[in-house]
Order: sequence, then C-alpha cells, then structure tokens
Amino acid sequence: MIKSKNIFHSLLKSEIFRNTSILISGTAIAQLIPILLQPVLRRYYTPETFGAYAVYTSLIGILYVLSSFRYEMAIIHPKKDKIAANLLVLSQGFNLIFNFGLFIVIYFFNDKILEFLNISPKYSIFIYLVPLGTLLYNFYQSTHYWLIREKAFFAVSVNKFVRRGTEGTLQIVFKFVFQQFGLILGDIFGHFVNCLSGIIQSKKKRFSINGISTVKIKYVSKKYLEYPKYNMISSFMGVFSLLAPTLIINKFFSSEYAGYYDLSKLVLSIPLALIAGSIANVLLQHFSEKKRNKISIKGDFLIVFIGVLIIAILEILVINLFGTRLFSLFFGSEWEISGTISKILVWSYAINFIAFSFSSVFISLEKIKLLSVWQLFHFIAIIVLIFFKNLDFNYFIRLYVLIEIICFTFNFILLFLIVKKYEKKILIN
Repeated sequence: MIKSKNIFHSLLKSEIFRNTSILISGTAIAQLIPILLQPVLRRYYTPETFGAYAVYTSLIGILYVLSSFRYEMAIIHPKKDKIAANLLVLSQGFNLIFNFGLFIVIYFFNDKILEFLNISPKYSIFIYLVPLGTLLYNFYQSTHYWLIREKAFFAVSVNKFVRRGTEGTLQIVFKFVFQQFGLILGDIFGHFVNCLSGIIQSKKKRFSINGISTVKIKYVSKKYLEYPKYNMISSFMGVFSLLAPTLIINKFFSSEYAGYYDLSKLVLSIPLALIAGSIANVLLQHFSEKKRNKISIKGDFLIVFIGVLIIAILEILVINLFGTRLFSLFFGSEWEISGTISKILVWSYAINFIAFSFSSVFISLEKIKLLSVWQLFHFIAIIVLIFFKNLDFNYFIRLYVLIEIICFTFNFILLFLIVKKYEKKILIN
C-alpha cells in the first residue's frame, strides 16, 4: 500500500506528468471541437464521402513519412540550435521536391489511380489535393519537432487547437458552399492555419534562419544520414500498416464500408489522439535527455505503463457494453454498423494505444534498427490481408484484429528488452 502511494506521489511530482498534462489538456481541448462536430458532420456527409475522405487522409499519412526523408525526426537531437535549424530547412527542401513530383504523377495518372483505389471519379479532387495536404502536414511536423525540442509543450497544444478548430468549423460551413468537397477543403485550410501558427510559435522559441547555409545543410544531411537510411522505409512500413486497412477496405469492399470503418477508427482512436501522442512526445524529449546523462528510465517507464494499461481496459469495457447504442445515438442510425464493428476493433486499438504511448522509446534510446525489424514484421502481416478479400466484412475485421494483437505483443516484448538492456548498461558505467 505504501509502495503504491509512493508511485502515485512520484507520478504527480514528475516532469513527465507535468509536461504530459499540458499536452493532454491542450490536445483534449483541441480535439473537443471536431469530436463534438462529428454528430453534425456524419449527418451532413454520406458514408461514401467519408470513405473517400478516409482514403485521402490515409494517403497523406503514408506519403508524409517519405516526403522529407525523415530528417525532421532528427531536429530534436542536436545540442546547437543552428544545427537543428539547418535540419528543419533540409527536411522541407525534400518535402517541397517530393510533393511537386507527386503532383506531376497524379496529374498524368489520376484516372488510373482512382480506378486502382476504387474511388468514384466524382471524388477526383480528393486525389489531386493529396500532394498539397502532404506538403502542409509535413511542414508543420518539422516545426512541431522544433517546439518539442524547446520543451514548448503549451505552444504545441495551442497549434493543435488552432488546426482542429479551423478544420472542424470550416467542414460544416463549406458543406453549404462546396457540398461533398467541404470535408477535404476544411482539412486543407486547417493544415494551412496550423502551419502559420507553427511558424509563429517556432520564431518565439529561438528559431532563426541566420545560421543556415548550404555548407551546414550538406553537413547535417551526412551527419544524420541514418534517418533516411534506416528510418524512412521502416517508418513507411509502420504507417502503412496502420493506415492501409482503410485503403484495403475501400478497394475490396466499398467506400461506404471504408466510411463505417473510418468512424469506428475515429472514436476508438480518441485515447490514441488525446493521450498516447502526448505521452510519446514527452517521453521522446524526457528519455532522450536521460540517455544523454545516463540516468535510469525504468521507474518512469513502469509508471506510464500502469497508467495507459488502465485507460486501455476502460476503453474495452465501455465499447463492449455501450458501443452500438452510443454510435446510433450520437451519429444517427445510419452509422450503427460502425458501433457493431467497434466491439471487434476495440481490442486492437486498445493494444495499439499502449504501444504508441511508448513508440518514442525506440528513437530516444537509439534503437532505430530494432524498430525497423518490428515494422517489417508488422508490414508483412498487414499485407497478408489482401489475400483474404473474399471474406465477409466482419470476418475480415476479426482477422485484422488478430494480426494486430500478435504484432503488438511482439512490440511489447522488444520494448521491455531494450529498456532492460539500457538499465544494465548504465549500471555497468
């Protein structure tokens, strides 16, 4: 009993708790507007429109990890701000070139891409806007890592609020002007405002272009070559494994089913979006700093693990007891199917929530190669789904959940092993 009180007291007094609380509270406020608007949006836009929109957002999520060769991930590590600033500029140079090339490809092969993805031609603009969405999303992520580097967690929360507030509000307003295109245009404007906010916040936190030069950009491109060399493809596989089910469902079933799946994913990802991402960001900075100073992370790791495990269990209970009724009540009877499949999907999202909370451990302890091995394993496992396209939709979802549980159990084993190895290493030193 005394030990439990000590753990709880340590949690409340820790820097991780303070920084995570700032990010979670800010993220919660930021997510509150679009979440509250979902019952309205789901009645304004059809499952088919949401399915096409889900394909668009999935493509952005997948292509984002390729667009800057992952150099933005290195921004947090240099001790000198000038080196980090050159990394930011380098990453955005690649980002601009990549998305310009992507637009050219889409311009000439749009019809074939629509056919391959099984998207109606009336949603062709969704595909044309993928390069712009990817460009804006990647641009903000670079400023995001700069702010994390400077421990500007409140600024990160403000930016999330600005983006989500703009996006959700405009998606409703644009419905009356642009009809089914209101979803994607609201998303683009949200990204654009987010970039402006990120620029303003970064300048307040010591970002300057004064120390940027061609020589230094070449230097950092070589010094941090391990990110495109080892992290880019593995990260692509990791994100693809997370987002590919939407693309697979849209291709082998229909955009309507992709829309149902998208709503289930949105609701089940609330703990992932509100909490796990914030924890991962804080742990990235916190564990990186402790590693530099050769300080134990075991206590922090255990405390956070207990916290996220409790949240995951609560999510499973709530969805299984009230899922179908909640979906029907809040989003309309048309979306009841989403509630039904959520009872199956919740198991994979609960375990994903726990794993994602600790995803930055691989980066902060510089175990990128080991992370790559797991991501390859996960990628291959998800690819297996394409061989089961003739399954009933519900059985397809069950197979997907089984694959996720197996993969993330392996992820946990790797996490505990690298933390254990790190602890032994600092004891010897």
